Formats: sequence, C-alpha cells, structure tokens
Amino acid sequence: MWRAAVRPLIHARDRVAATRAVAYFLMAGGSVVGTCALLVPGFAGGTAAGLLITEAVAGAMVAAGALCRLRPQRVPEAFWVLVPFIAVLLIGGLNLLTRDVSVSGHLYFLWPLLYAATFVRRDFMYLLLATASATDAAVTFAIQPDAKSATDIAALVSAYTVSTVVVSKLRGRSEALVARLEEQALTDPLTGVPNRRGFDIELTRALSDGGEHCLLIVDVDHFKTINDTWGHGTGDAVLVRVAAALRAAARPGDCPARLGGDEFAVLVAGDEERARAVAAEVRAAVARASDLPDGLPTLSIGLASTADRAGTDAEALLAAADRALYDAKMQGRNRVSSSRGERRVTTESRRKS
Repeated sequence: MWRAAVRPLIHARDRVAATRAVAYFLMAGGSVVGTCALLVPGFAGGTAAGLLITEAVAGAMVAAGALCRLRPQRVPEAFWVLVPFIAVLLIGGLNLLTRDVSVSGHLYFLWPLLYAATFVRRDFMYLLLATASATDAAVTFAIQPDAKSATDIAALVSAYTVSTVVVSKLRGRSEALVARLEEQALTDPLTGVPNRRGFDIELTRALSDGGEHCLLIVDVDHFKTINDTWGHGTGDAVLVRVAAALRAAARPGDCPARLGGDEFAVLVAGDEERARAVAAEVRAAVARASDLPDGLPTLSIGLASTADRAGTDAEALLAAADRALYDAKMQGRNRVSSSRGERRVTTESRRKS
C-alpha cells in the first residue's frame, strides 16, 4: 500500500538517474562537510561535541550515498521521495549547530531542491520548496535576527523559487520531447497506428497480464497488383483505409497495428468469437469504402488464440496466426482462417496420407 502511494511521486523513467543523483549528492555533500569541519576553524561551532556530531553526520551521508550507488535495490522506495526532506532538515540542523548564516550554508539548500525539480512530482516539489524556505528562514533568524537576515532570506527564497521552477519547466519540456520521440518511434507514419515495434511491446505486455487474447494477421490481397495498376497513391489510400477500419473495429484493450508493407495485425482482448466479429467488421468496412476503385481491396485474415496451446506466448501466437493467414491464402484469399482450422486440415491431410 505504501509502495503504491510512493511510486507515482517519482518519475518511473528517472529511477536509475535518481539513484545516481542521490548517491552523488550524499557522497559529495558528506565529503565537503566532513572536510570543512576538519580544516576550517569554527566550522563545526568551535566545540569538540560540534565537531564530533558534524563528522558523524558527514560519515553517515557518505555511507548512505555509497549504499544508494552500490545497492539501490536495498533502499526502500519511500527513501527516494523522503530524501530531499531529510536533506533539508540535515542542512538546517548543521547550519544551526555551526551557527552558519554565510552564503555557503544557504547554498546547500539548492541541492535537494534541484533533485526534487528533476525527479519528483511537481506538487511534491513545491512542498519541498516551502519546507526548505521556511527551514532556512527559521535557522537564519534564530542565529541572526536582524534586518539584513530578512533581506538575505527574501533574496535566497527568490533564488530558490526561480531555480527550482526553471529546472522543473525544462524537465517538463524534455519529457514532452522524449514522449513525442517515443510515440514517433512506435507509430507508423502513414497510417497512424502502432508499427511493428510498438505492437511487439503491446503484445508482450498483454500476454504477460493474462486473460484470453486473439491475434488477427490481416493481409491486403494482391497489393502489388493494386500498386502496379492504380499507382502508389492508391496503394497508400488502401493502407490508410484498412488501418482506419482496424481502429474503428478495435475496442478498449485491443491493439491494431501495421506490421510492415501491406500486413496489419489486431490484438483482440477476448475469445475467438469476438475476434471473428472484429475481422468481419474490418472486412465489411473496407468493402464499403467509396474512395477506392471498385472491388478494392479484399483481405485475407489469419486468426490465432491464446486459448490454443500453440499460442501461449508472443512468438508462438504470431507463428500460429501466420500459418492461419497462409491457409486463408491457399483457400483462395478474401476470407478468415483460424489456426485451429489450419491444424485440423493439416492433421486430416496427414491421416489420409
């Protein structure tokens, strides 16, 4: 339950990058703090206790960073969201302990803020921004309650806000660009349906989720003749029309796609009866097309089901549907053939021989 609540707060594609960022921030921050405490007079408050506490915190930061880098799977998921808040409290506590109101003490608050702007959800980022600003102000006024502190905090909070928002906006633009590029990489540019790569991803995902699925492999009959007789413009129009018919027949959970050339596919969430209904709807829609030459095109369709033992994984399902498509062509094209029927015919032929 806790994992389900935490997971959406951090961007899934950034999990690896977030792991590295936390590791580097912790190790770098711990090293800087530990070194300054040893070499800079008065950095740890000028007391033995202050030095001991500072070095202990620095050592814990380096150790935690090393754990994140070397054993990220052992770190609880909540850590990736809570770590910027923990960092803000540690920075505030160390600044208070060392009575540090210098620029260097304030700048450490930018580290967790930049992490949040890059890796966590935007509303969570604003919560951290408010927490960091309030913590910095409280520590600063506790050490030096004067007008200069008020001016410094106003300038610092403005800098925190601008830096965080700008990085967050850039992240949003970058994610939108990546999403667009991913969509283009997985979509057929002519028809607008998923291409072979996109279909393979959806097929694997659907089969891993379980439930009965059927695969239709759709082939345009005599497509080369259509291109040679009517031209490539008409050939493209045929492909677009077939893709439109597939999209119209598909229901939520189905996935139409162009596998390449004049070959299409539809992954149907349901049994063979529903898959046959989809196939019939597609063939009827293409036959009714008024923007294509009379009689163009007809479709041969191969059907395979996960209920069939020959189609329990992606490779087997595709092979079974391909065999059924070949059977439809051998029977004269312009028809639907099932892998079950294809195997039955093959078995009967073997018995006769």
